Amino acid sequence: MSFEWPWQYNFPPFFTLQPNVDTRQKQLAAWCSLALSYCRHHKLYTLDVMEAQESPVFNNKKIERKLSMEAIQVVFEELRKKGNLEWLDKNKSRCLVMWRRPEEWGKLIYQFPKTGWSTLCLHFTNCPMVMIQKVKSFTV
Repeated sequence: MSFEWPWQYNFPPFFTLQPNVDTRQKQLAAWCSLALSYCRHHKLYTLDVMEAQESPVFNNKKIERKLSMEAIQVVFEELRKKGNLEWLDKNKSRCLVMWRRPEEWGKLIYQFPKTGWSTLCLHFTNCPMVMIQKVKSFTV
């Protein structure tokens, strides 16, 4: 299954940080959503800052636009503030991307026994796969 790009991805101004505060907040929210969706779809857990600019998520070759390094740093900082990103080194050159924040995973794990699936797991030898598939299907 291929990744479905949001409509903004083919809109050239999306690749330039907007000066208006309200517009920029909406733009950053869209970039954060796009980055997390892309990483989740492609099962990416870490990103290299220097390689990010050439990554398809920040570089749309179809419209020949890419997000500047400064703008990528702003997006990463926004993801960090939201709890979806942690730096792996002091130089901030590599980061851990968390599709769901730790507290979201906590809620999922806490709610799991209430689903009845934990009882079902006692009867199957492939319990981990059943659990993983069920946890992945939850939406917080």
